Amino acid sequence: MKSPVKNYLSITKKEWNGMLVLVLLIALILAAPYVFQLFRKDTTINAKDFDAAVAVLEKAKKSQAGDHPDGDDGKQANPATFYKKAAAGVIIELNSADSTQLTELHGIGASFAKRIISYRSRLGGFYKKEQLKEILGLDSATYSGLQAQVSADPSKIKKIRINQVTFDELSKFPYLTYKQMNAVIQFREQHGNYEALADMKNIAIMNDEILRKIAPYLDFK
Repeated sequence: MKSPVKNYLSITKKEWNGMLVLVLLIALILAAPYVFQLFRKDTTINAKDFDAAVAVLEKAKKSQAGDHPDGDDGKQANPATFYKKAAAGVIIELNSADSTQLTELHGIGASFAKRIISYRSRLGGFYKKEQLKEILGLDSATYSGLQAQVSADPSKIKKIRINQVTFDELSKFPYLTYKQMNAVIQFREQHGNYEALADMKNIAIMNDEILRKIAPYLDFK
């Protein structure tokens, strides 16, 4: 008869085989990372290819910057690199020029050409070339560079028929505030049609300065 200790410590053949399998599995798990490193081959980055890719991206970035006058990002760029420029002595009329003609102006790229046309549409046209300075981003330096190349023909202005215009139609006009537009419509409805610019002086929130500014755009017929 076996002692209690021997009975406790003894294992069967089946248990022994199970332990061997368990030990083997643990050994394989512990060894797996080292085996992986042994057969793994790191990919080496080709520095020349990387530099070439960076150069292509930089070139693309500079090309996009050329769409703005003088780079459109505050950095000086040579507009002639991207657009055909008007020859000396050529004058471009602001109220009839298309975007292609506008990009021929010094310092004007496609982005600013679109802004000029958009602002011209809201105004109804330019009655003097100095109005270009009212366009967002078109600073004094850019204007100085192109002022000799442009003209503005007031006869091409699309005027506002002040006695028929609705609030919605007037709302796109950049020289009047919301309150001033509403006051113009309300005064007309209460007192009748305007016969001349002087009639609009009776509107409390309209001063002489704003009346002079909008006068070229009003049609009292």
